Amino acid sequence: MDNNQALPKKKKSLVPKIIIIILCVIIALPILMVGLSFIGRVAPDSVFPEEFYLYVSVPDTMRLVKNVVRHEALPDIMALSELAPLISVFNQIRNSGVTENRLVRMLAGQRLKAAILPEERMLAVWDTGILSPLLRVLPTVAKRLNVPGLSYVQERGRSRFEFRLDDGGVFFIGNHRNLLVFSNSLAVFESVVNDATRSGGAGPGTFHSRNYDIALLLSPHALLNILESGETDPQMLSALSLLEFSGKVEVSLSVMPNQLNLNLLAPLGTGNDDLRRIIERNSRVAPLLSIVPWDAQYMTLLAAGNLQELLDGVSAISHGTPAGVELETTMRRANSAARMTLRMSLDELLFSWTGSQFAVYGLEGRPHPVFAVEIADEAKRREVFDRAFRTVFLSENIRLNLDGNRIPRIQVPGFLNALLSLLGADIPSPFYAVHNNYLLISESAESLLAAINAIRRNEVLPRQELWRTLSQDRTGPSSIILFYSLDRSLPFFLRGNNEMTAILRLYRQGLVRVSLENSVLNLTLSIIPGVGGGIVPVPGYPIDLTSPGRGTPGNRLLAVSPGRNPRLLVTRGRDVLSINPLDRSIRELRDFGSPHATLYTIPKTLRHPAAGEVWVVDSFGHVNLVNRDMESAHGFPISTGIRLSAAPEAWGEKLFLSSEDGSVYTVDNRATVSLWKSFSSALRSPPSFLNFNNRTFVGIYPKDIIFGEIFILDGTGNPLPNWPIHAPGIAFGSPLLFSARYPGTQARFFAAFITQAGVLTVYTEAAEKLPGFPLELDGVFFLQPVFDGENLWIIESEGTLYHITLNGEVFSQKVPRLSVREEGYIMVSDNELFFTGAGNALHGYSLHFNSLYGFPLPVWGRPVIGDIFGSREREVAGVGMDNRLYMWQFRQERRR
Repeated sequence: MDNNQALPKKKKSLVPKIIIIILCVIIALPILMVGLSFIGRVAPDSVFPEEFYLYVSVPDTMRLVKNVVRHEALPDIMALSELAPLISVFNQIRNSGVTENRLVRMLAGQRLKAAILPEERMLAVWDTGILSPLLRVLPTVAKRLNVPGLSYVQERGRSRFEFRLDDGGVFFIGNHRNLLVFSNSLAVFESVVNDATRSGGAGPGTFHSRNYDIALLLSPHALLNILESGETDPQMLSALSLLEFSGKVEVSLSVMPNQLNLNLLAPLGTGNDDLRRIIERNSRVAPLLSIVPWDAQYMTLLAAGNLQELLDGVSAISHGTPAGVELETTMRRANSAARMTLRMSLDELLFSWTGSQFAVYGLEGRPHPVFAVEIADEAKRREVFDRAFRTVFLSENIRLNLDGNRIPRIQVPGFLNALLSLLGADIPSPFYAVHNNYLLISESAESLLAAINAIRRNEVLPRQELWRTLSQDRTGPSSIILFYSLDRSLPFFLRGNNEMTAILRLYRQGLVRVSLENSVLNLTLSIIPGVGGGIVPVPGYPIDLTSPGRGTPGNRLLAVSPGRNPRLLVTRGRDVLSINPLDRSIRELRDFGSPHATLYTIPKTLRHPAAGEVWVVDSFGHVNLVNRDMESAHGFPISTGIRLSAAPEAWGEKLFLSSEDGSVYTVDNRATVSLWKSFSSALRSPPSFLNFNNRTFVGIYPKDIIFGEIFILDGTGNPLPNWPIHAPGIAFGSPLLFSARYPGTQARFFAAFITQAGVLTVYTEAAEKLPGFPLELDGVFFLQPVFDGENLWIIESEGTLYHITLNGEVFSQKVPRLSVREEGYIMVSDNELFFTGAGNALHGYSLHFNSLYGFPLPVWGRPVIGDIFGSREREVAGVGMDNRLYMWQFRQERRR
């Protein structure tokens, strides 16, 4: 071998070159896609026509989804029956972690715009951003998909997808440059995808809100349609009919983990002079806010005008309505009465010295609110008060002195109180004080003193942490401020029974601000979810109980066999429904008893309550004993021939039937009918029972034409010594029997009885009146009291709730918008009070006069409250006037 022969050169490795090429491709492809995505880009707003009913803007779709699934109240909202089918979808999104994936958020976090157009047409576009080059290959990929109802269509060289719905509707889907387009109208769809010259328009309008998750623009026509189709307050509809919207109404929403912020902007105008004076006045800072104590649970502050202007505005809104006629009549009579008795007109008596700021607020643990009125002219106020008190028609009591503070009390004349009542102020004999140019008024001297002391210590609402959270430190001009806690108050916009109000009531505390600037209304609503106790809807409820031709459900709900196999019972015409609350299945007992008879269901008192047997009785004396599945027991049904004078009752495994002839019969589980006791007059209410110290006590009130008698019997029907006694007046219901530890004694038997006229008496076993009784309560009473273990509670016909101790002390509070007649119901459950009246509202109160969070509920009559499912949690179930069965669960207290 030639040593000088050159050796072959080694081949260079290709691996580094391949790696470099791959890296270049990896880097270049995204850059290329981003570059291509900017070519011919179209702004989503520019493809929408200027005319629309509703326009929706979502600046970042993934941010909206992330904020929604992280929202604290989402599980409670999804429990509503209308939204329950979506629970699994949101749970999958939450558990997948897709909202936390940076790549997904970068790719999918793009703008979404949608609009509802005239003729029920819809258009939506999604800006695909840097993914827009992939839209070109979408048809190729989608052709391989086998999606029911989805087809690919190519016409005149333009491709699209069509998705056909079961109801015959069609959605057209395609792309236009960087936009993915959806529409239910082919004409609208083609107007977007076939217009290659469209670009950079201003769109439907510019949003003034900032940092929102979703925003809407509504045409005035669409807004009015939405409000009129729901359960909107009639006064609000009347106000809207007088207003003119000079442009689109903007609504924006921001979703945070434990808070929602909503903002509404609306340009306003009106042809009514009285409203124009309010609308065209720019809002100013309300100094009155700085004297509201920081333990206020609710507050309404008005700074929209002076008292005369506010009354003129209310009169304009309610003109021609019964409320308007009442206001005008009351104003005219009040002015005439003031001139006659006080020698002053209303203008001098009220309007001459009052300013333009008014507030009402309630303090923690105190049932009576405090009213605050700005004094514009203190010298004039003193002059008016001095002149008024010198007459015989207005008196001032200055004898009360609390903690060194003299607190005067006024006896307001009837004509003036009637006027104030129309404005929501019911203060017939208030205490008052003047502090820092404000007149403070309250029915409670203690509430008034607490308010004054808080002002002196500078413990005021703007310094409260909750207030700062809701207001976000905004203390700017406001014409109206509404601060609420659902434990104590229910704002007017939450009184409906639609889906939106049901969602809003899940948020316990909120703050509403309304300001006006250059005739543009700006309304902000900040709300936080419930903290502490409260209720949440049970998934799957409400359920419809109607059936064609079967009548309507009754309003008395009963429960049997709580636990593993519970049932809820309710009548429906001549039928009895047995509802399994676990799976919502319904068994029926159909066409029982006589036509046109009243039907009753009563759980049978058994040693083994799990058997779940139920008495079914009609008012003509037909009796059946059925199990939870509506199957009759042996020997039933039977006809007793008894014409019932009162509802039946069950005790000690027997059914008690009150007859029109004054007799009381029993029926046992062997279908044996026996005479138990006869009275000179018929019972109009069933007997009341109590087991105490191994003895049975029975309370009876045979209602006579004049007064009647009260009987306390033993279990065999024999009167106790010293009974019966004459009733102190005509009454409804039977005596309440209860046992209590009377001060200084062991537990004893008592009977309480209230007449229709309000005479309340508590008797001992020996028919002696307890010291301090009888009491004469104001009002008319259709229900007997209930006992909470220590005190008595009574609800009066016009909504006054009374709390009476066994020492004869009386406390009361007026429940707004409540009327109670014989069909009402009151009960105590787990140291809480529940009652219904003539309307579709179940009220819940603590034993400290505080309304329970989430109440009132849209049910009437007798509810069921307790552990229905056997889950060691309490539920509340009831029938609404819409013939649906509702159910909620009391949740455990949560802390932040």
